[in-house]
Amino acid sequence: MTTRPTTNATTKDAADRTTKGSVHEAIGTLMGDDAARERGKAQKRAGKAAEKDASSAS
Repeated sequence: MTTRPTTNATTKDAADRTTKGSVHEAIGTLMGDDAARERGKAQKRAGKAAEKDASSAS
């Protein structure tokens, strides 16, 4: 996995949230748990939105 250089803590937090969302989505898919998969997708979308906001603010 390629790491991105981060300019501040907000950007790193957003990237971490996106990564965690992806992991939770994958685990939900493997377990067949639709609710867990949807929570992971929501967390991933929120992380991407936060990344976008952080990059716009910089």
